[in-house]
Amino acid sequence: MQLYKIKSPWPRRLLTAVLAYLSTLSLARIISLNGEGTVYFGGNYFGYNLTAILLFAVTAWLLNRFFTRKDRRLKVVSSIGGILLGMAIVYGGYAHYANDIFRSVSETVFQFFLIMGISACTTPVCAELFQLPGRIQSWYAARWEKQPAGRFYLFMASHRYCYFLLMWGILMLSYIPVFLSQWPGNFVFDAKYQLREVCNNIYKTHHPLLHTLLMGKAYQLGLKAGNVSAGYQLYTLLQMLILTSAFAYLLLYFYKKGVPRCIRVGTLLWFALFPMHPAFAISATKDVLCAAFFLYYAIFLFRLLVDGEQFTWPGYAGMILTGVLLGLMRNNAVYAIAASGIIVLLYLKPLKSKVTFLITLAAVLLLHSLCNRGLILYTHAYNSDSQREMMCVPLQCLARVASYRRAELDPALYEEICMYIQEGDIPGYNPYLADSVKNNANEHLLRSNKLNFFKLWMKVGLQFPDEYLESIITNTLGYWYPLNQGVYVSADIAFYHTLIDTEHEIVKHDYFPLATKYYNYLFYHINYRNIPILGYLFRNAPYVWLVVLTLLWSILQKRRSLLIWGMLPLLYLGTCFLGPMAALRYIYCLIVCTPLLLHGLTHPDKSVSEKCSPPDVMPNE
Repeated sequence: MQLYKIKSPWPRRLLTAVLAYLSTLSLARIISLNGEGTVYFGGNYFGYNLTAILLFAVTAWLLNRFFTRKDRRLKVVSSIGGILLGMAIVYGGYAHYANDIFRSVSETVFQFFLIMGISACTTPVCAELFQLPGRIQSWYAARWEKQPAGRFYLFMASHRYCYFLLMWGILMLSYIPVFLSQWPGNFVFDAKYQLREVCNNIYKTHHPLLHTLLMGKAYQLGLKAGNVSAGYQLYTLLQMLILTSAFAYLLLYFYKKGVPRCIRVGTLLWFALFPMHPAFAISATKDVLCAAFFLYYAIFLFRLLVDGEQFTWPGYAGMILTGVLLGLMRNNAVYAIAASGIIVLLYLKPLKSKVTFLITLAAVLLLHSLCNRGLILYTHAYNSDSQREMMCVPLQCLARVASYRRAELDPALYEEICMYIQEGDIPGYNPYLADSVKNNANEHLLRSNKLNFFKLWMKVGLQFPDEYLESIITNTLGYWYPLNQGVYVSADIAFYHTLIDTEHEIVKHDYFPLATKYYNYLFYHINYRNIPILGYLFRNAPYVWLVVLTLLWSILQKRRSLLIWGMLPLLYLGTCFLGPMAALRYIYCLIVCTPLLLHGLTHPDKSVSEKCSPPDVMPNE
């Protein structure tokens, strides 16, 4: 029934009120899972909370606008986005607070109605969000005509490398205070294990060898000079230079495309002042350099697909170089490059373009393989536990069944599970983190008996499919659950220092106490969670949903080039879903692409953007 064609407004108003109330009740049910007497959105006392009235009023207003729209395509795509968000809220709430989603048939049916109720709110929200880019695009196109033609602009238009250097310098200077406060760097996560390999001269392929060698060379230079801390600072500075250069390159790209000045300034401030970026810039984790090269590669791919730019050999060379370095920093990035590359090949129309991109993609994969093999030969590294890493999702599924359904599990199947997973690790099964299961898994048996392992996994899964599904949901919860979350759902950004357990330790010094006080408050004490808006931006979910909604908008607007480009971040995210947990640093490469993603949403199509692109030299008025 097309409600906008009904002359009387009362049927629409009645349906709007009913759906808005059901949406409020549905959200109240999900929030009540948080526990008795909680303050978060009222908890079980949602009915007494003014927030419920506000939510009802806003939902009713949005639904009324949605029903009066005439664009059927908008309604369909918005409904898909709204239902996906509804499923994320309902299943995420049950997984996080009850850790039991499919407890009974009646509960599963009830969850379906909860999803429909919450979708009554999320669907019109998606419709409103999908309307925003169209409004911004007209502003985008008109804004360039108002750009001034002063001397500074004319100089920058003729010497664009100076613009890049200026942005690069500003970003580096903005990160110096946190670097001095945590000198010689934030020694966190896997850094101590990687440097221990350097000290013992026993390398493993578990971590990217190029990243290990970069840290190791800086450490060894310091060792020769008699101060390993001073040597290690070279790695931190190098990492800062590479990351900020990627940000500066994005700003240069925006400048060349005629992006309005206020957006370029906003992007610069977001990279310079948003605390996540300087915190990651000085943190010893492979994810930072991976993010830098991911952004470089994404810009090249964006120029090729969305802008339709005809590359010369420097463009293809840059794409190959950044693709190879991206793969050397994270192994799962190679799979995203290869899979998205196949989709790009199917999309490209002229045969010449297909052949050229095919050569580029083949060069990336071949050079990555050769470089990786060369690093293995150089370091004599051995493959320590790749099977445990690759099988962490099946291992987590089996551990959940063995832990929660032990009484119903056949004793022979339980004993077979314990052949792969140590029996002592099963009681410590963590729904959000696979490390406690896969770290001590039987690597040798997984290698030599892989077929039987998959047979076991399938056999147990046919008996307990609900536990398998819940295992995957809880393990990836931190990526897509948009409401409240706990400690294990998404690992925090942290400021701390771990020791290598060797004679020559890296020692931290505080050379900027004012910055230390600020950043320690945010990260060492993890208080950024408590800051409204800012705390939410330190989570995975907003960036993951931005990718999903961008792809849906591309379908709505038939922007196939943007949709194909979006396969790169989407497929990379898919590889992260196969990882041991939903850590924020795993998708930092998607976070740094946020301005580029928003640019893809808001900038006009190729024909309009070409008219709006700045000339090399603007005439004087």
